[in-house]
Amino acid sequence: MDKVKALVAELFMFGLIQLLGIYAATRLLVQQPELYILPQIPLMVFAGIFLVSVSVMFIAMHFLKHKFSFKLLFVFLIIIGSQTLFSAFFSNTVTVILSLAVVALWIALPYVAMHNIAIILAIAGISTELGFSLSISTVLFLFGILSIYDVIAVYQTKHMIKMFTGLMDRGLLLSLIVPMTRSWFDKTSEVKPKSGFMLLGTGDVAFPLIFAVAVSKISIVSSLSIAAGATIGAALVYYMLITQSQPRAIPALPPIALCSIAAFVASLYI
Repeated sequence: MDKVKALVAELFMFGLIQLLGIYAATRLLVQQPELYILPQIPLMVFAGIFLVSVSVMFIAMHFLKHKFSFKLLFVFLIIIGSQTLFSAFFSNTVTVILSLAVVALWIALPYVAMHNIAIILAIAGISTELGFSLSISTVLFLFGILSIYDVIAVYQTKHMIKMFTGLMDRGLLLSLIVPMTRSWFDKTSEVKPKSGFMLLGTGDVAFPLIFAVAVSKISIVSSLSIAAGATIGAALVYYMLITQSQPRAIPALPPIALCSIAAFVASLYI
């Protein structure tokens, strides 16, 4: 796959997640008006959950060497995310059946294409749920803090890279996978850093959607603007990645966050 096709593939998946989440959010707000007044998760509580989650991941990587535990976590994320997404369109029974079907297909078809489908559904659903639970001001603050954290974790402490590769070695690949010189039908077990694939972490895709869903309660135009801005940010990340003199991981969240916020501000004047 050449660089243009890879860019198109990345932006398609990135944009699809944003649109799926926003559309699901608008349907859920109609079906469940109480979501407009859903109690918000306090900033410090969310920050605490984030820090605990990262710590637990590092501890798990140290003590749990078998891939089964990590694959089980991925299955849990698929079920939670896809159920939230499917619930906007189907009955409870159909939602459960479809979620289990996605898990079954992910297990039966361990290929890059199927992995991406599962990740798309999981991120869209989980981000929608979180978007309803966080205020706009909280998301904006988190965008800033996590962008700084992303830079430090990738360029300084490098623990983000260590955690990402450690989870990958244990079968937990929390990213969209874009084949550069490989195939969509290669097995996910063959995906490694610098192995012909480009990887975009789930957090880099999820946070713009969380922001867009939080904003959807007041303006769908602003939500769509955020999605468009985030997609432009993802394109900038791709450009930064392919124009490096030496291939290495880069912090993707800062440009995505900056473009998302800029698009949101611009939408307020439309």
